[in-house]
Amino acid sequence: MTIIVASLFLPFQPQFEVNADQEQTAELVDSKLVKISGEQEAHANKNLPDVRVQETDAYATAATQPFLNSRTPLALSSAASQLNVKQGPLSSEQFLENLTANATTAGTPVNPNLGVHGHASAEDFFTTNNSTAINNNASSPPFSVSSIAPEINANVDGTDTMDVTADLLDNVNKSLLLHSVLNSGQGVSSPNAVEGHTATHLTNPNTTVITPKSRAVPESNPGVVNFDNYKERRDSQSNSAFPSMKRVASGSHGPSHLKYSQNAIDAALESDVIDDADDRQNSEAESDYETDRKVHYNVPGFGGYSSTSKRLKNSLEIFSRVPWKIVPSRKGNGALKNAINTSILEKDIKDGVKWVGTLGIPTDEIPVETTKKIVKDLNENYQSSAVIADDVTFKGAYKNFCKQILWPTLHYQIPDNPNSKAFEDHSWNYFQRLNQYFAEKIVSIYEDGDIVWVHDYHLMLVPGMVRQKLPNAKIGFFLHVSFPSSEVFRCFAQRENMLEGILGANFVGFQTAEYARHFLTTANLLLTADVSGDHLRYKGKVVSVKSTPIGIDAFDLANQLLTDPVTKWRQLIRQRWAGKKLIVCRDQFDKIRGLHKKLLAYERFLRENPDYIEKVVLIQICIGKSSDPELERKVMVVVDRINSLSISISVSQPVVFLHQDLDFAQYLALSSEADLFLINTFREGMNLTCHEFIVCSREKNSPLLISEFTGSAELLKDGAILINPWDTRHLAKCIKMGLEMPLDERKRRWKIMMKSLINNDSTNWIMSNLQAIEHCWEFSKESSTLFSLSSEELASEYQSASNKLFILKISEPPSPRMLAILRELSSRCTVYIMNTFSKTTLENLYGRVGNLGLIAEGGAYVRLNGTWYSIVDHVDWLEEVTKILDTKIERLPGSYYKLADSMVRFHTENAEDQDRVASVIGEAMTHINTLFADRGIHAYVHKNILFVQQKELSLETTKFILKFHNSGKVYNTGHSTPSKHNNEMSAMFSGQSDTIDFICVAGSTSPTIEPIFKLVKDATLAGNLRYGHTIVYGDAPSTYAREHTSGWNELFNIFQDLAKSNERQ
Repeated sequence: MTIIVASLFLPFQPQFEVNADQEQTAELVDSKLVKISGEQEAHANKNLPDVRVQETDAYATAATQPFLNSRTPLALSSAASQLNVKQGPLSSEQFLENLTANATTAGTPVNPNLGVHGHASAEDFFTTNNSTAINNNASSPPFSVSSIAPEINANVDGTDTMDVTADLLDNVNKSLLLHSVLNSGQGVSSPNAVEGHTATHLTNPNTTVITPKSRAVPESNPGVVNFDNYKERRDSQSNSAFPSMKRVASGSHGPSHLKYSQNAIDAALESDVIDDADDRQNSEAESDYETDRKVHYNVPGFGGYSSTSKRLKNSLEIFSRVPWKIVPSRKGNGALKNAINTSILEKDIKDGVKWVGTLGIPTDEIPVETTKKIVKDLNENYQSSAVIADDVTFKGAYKNFCKQILWPTLHYQIPDNPNSKAFEDHSWNYFQRLNQYFAEKIVSIYEDGDIVWVHDYHLMLVPGMVRQKLPNAKIGFFLHVSFPSSEVFRCFAQRENMLEGILGANFVGFQTAEYARHFLTTANLLLTADVSGDHLRYKGKVVSVKSTPIGIDAFDLANQLLTDPVTKWRQLIRQRWAGKKLIVCRDQFDKIRGLHKKLLAYERFLRENPDYIEKVVLIQICIGKSSDPELERKVMVVVDRINSLSISISVSQPVVFLHQDLDFAQYLALSSEADLFLINTFREGMNLTCHEFIVCSREKNSPLLISEFTGSAELLKDGAILINPWDTRHLAKCIKMGLEMPLDERKRRWKIMMKSLINNDSTNWIMSNLQAIEHCWEFSKESSTLFSLSSEELASEYQSASNKLFILKISEPPSPRMLAILRELSSRCTVYIMNTFSKTTLENLYGRVGNLGLIAEGGAYVRLNGTWYSIVDHVDWLEEVTKILDTKIERLPGSYYKLADSMVRFHTENAEDQDRVASVIGEAMTHINTLFADRGIHAYVHKNILFVQQKELSLETTKFILKFHNSGKVYNTGHSTPSKHNNEMSAMFSGQSDTIDFICVAGSTSPTIEPIFKLVKDATLAGNLRYGHTIVYGDAPSTYAREHTSGWNELFNIFQDLAKSNERQ
């Protein structure tokens, strides 16, 4: 058996490396044929005329930091001027030196009211000394900063009238460093790896990693014009020549002569380049696919094309020659990958694991033969089956539908663009196509017995698509993000299709019970699926829906805290912020994370408690790229305002804002030294960052402030301080409470949270999900496996039994033949007829059969020996339900309801607008089930009729009947759970001679008879009942019954034979 794990990105990806000199690499950048990795692009650009060469690492960092005011002078010491300027990733030491010496001391624009402050060197910044630091750069040559000194000192006199905040925002989107520290040789990736983030794994420092560029997605609505882009492009083209005369740089690809149209070649190869306006938009993208390109007419400049350009005239030629290798991918769900890997290493998963996902890079510009080799290598050596989707399909599905429609709505951010509906319909086609590619790949590698486990919102349609091809497969689906309320989810245009896609799984897992409840309610509302507990029935299928929160490997993380890099970084952090309280935050940079509200609350805290201004520092780490200038402006304005509260901003900053993730060792060290960890997100699935903080805080037992709207809050609510992210006043008070919390209270809370983490770690998450998939599949298989009723076996057991009971659910009026057979059968056996008719109607229909027992209104009333007994607890809810149904009748003319003594039936067969029937019934059912859940009232649909009555009445009636016939006494029915009732069943069937030893339950499948089927089946399997037969007739794709017959005629023929055998006895 193999576990097929389907996720958007594979855990491995191909990496193309160019072993070229700087001139050739620069020419590749200029040609815009390829995309160069972020940490090397600056080096490649050094040969371009508009890039300065003499920048040091310190100043390069200063130029790209999102919070550094370039007008503030830096006083450099001799040691600080020895920073390494060699190419390659920055070391961890350089990172913290930049983080502390520059980012922290000059992290905010200077407030004009405070004047200009000097800044200390790196050594002076660490008030002790650098003896404990790791310094690999001592031998680095000195450098000159004269070329850029005028820029830095130009505005020291403060006469510049440029707006500080505006200048700051120019750089807020740039990365903190020129080079990424997240390379393969540094630490272990956090379970919270950013989706879409790319890490480069270099084996040769002289190589450059290149990535193909993707094609643009066609416009969804040509009639909708983006006037800003239109005006910008119009202005930029007003002074340019016609397309046929447009000139390009000599390094661009093109023909060696003008005999053939380059435009035709471009169209054939779809190998366009991006324009400047699209460059700015695509710089905010989250994956290598995020590149729009427009048609670019290539005409050689003066002197024609160089030999290099001819050789590299299109990307297909490039990627057919460039060597590649398979490297670990940092894209996708890090928590999932870490959980799977941990379970494999610890041998909790004894079966093989096969990954299914995309390569994580654009593929259109990669030659077919190269793609085949990559796919083969991944399949043979990395247990990964690649889904090859064209760039337009992937980009339309991922960037357009998932990121701009699906993800915001799942987090309660409904798109309000008036054109979003057309955009959603357009991008839906790509989303559907990408899911189909995944389904086809899964089907192609599937073998009998495999488990298909599909992950996250990108692949919501895959379970249903796989189910169509593999009806007997074991399929699970897990949603890693939040699932909104039904009122939000119903805003999707394709809501039913997405729900039906998810319901192709046997088991659906969510991070919290709240999200699972929302899903059940939504399926109940939009699909009129019948919900019972943590199961739902839809189109004959039974799907289990539960909360199985993901976790981390706390013990492995605890071991990583003991490594030398973490220990040394902790020492440096303690020295840098000696005597200060550290509040640490780590979030994605988007509106959902509540960054603005968090900073407003922190500002309120400082203003209300001014003594803390020089005693506390909030370190906000933001990861991921930003595409929201308005949020940037709001956040940085508050950061500036908060830091202006400090008396000496050069020495102490209340806020350190980093729009750059840390090296993992640095992140662990910072979390270990935190005095408070703050998560203020508005809506989130499971925030594993706070889980990591709890492990890191095992020494300090620091408090955790977490938003009550995160999935983690449900797990940690007994130990964490829950906050409302919109209530800044309360959050400010909670910050103070956390900072001043006594040690004993901190220890008590920490132990509670740590225990919860251990009980819900990654291994438990993996195993609970796989076991749930297996269990639900076995139940579905058993429910769908029916054996033809054997009349011989039934007759043999009937004759062997001494005390026989029949419960028959007959919904149609009986024929004279049926009444005659019932009269004969009831003369020797106990027979009950059950349906939804009223007591009076049942007596009129079956009154001529004297010994017949009757069960009216689906189990609400039962007649024993001519006396009616009530099983219902109360009926005071009827009036309230009818008021709800009255409003539905007004909205759906032609509908009506029938009121009985204990139930209401809502009919819509005569409704004038049949197209609205499903939505009205769904709303009524959801409304009633939500409003009356605590009172034990349940609404369900059967044969297009909405029934409303007390829960489990048929089960309670069966218990009442068994007690009566096994003891001869009438008991107070009460209301018990099925589990309690099963215990009572075990006590009833204790082997006494007068107990019922043969039960036959028969009827068409319905919510009233299925609980009785299950009761008899379980009692028989447990050995509490000698003979048990559960018989269903008609279509029953999923039922607790074990035997099947074509209809009542066949069944009554068998009953007739049984009655005749009574006469022979």
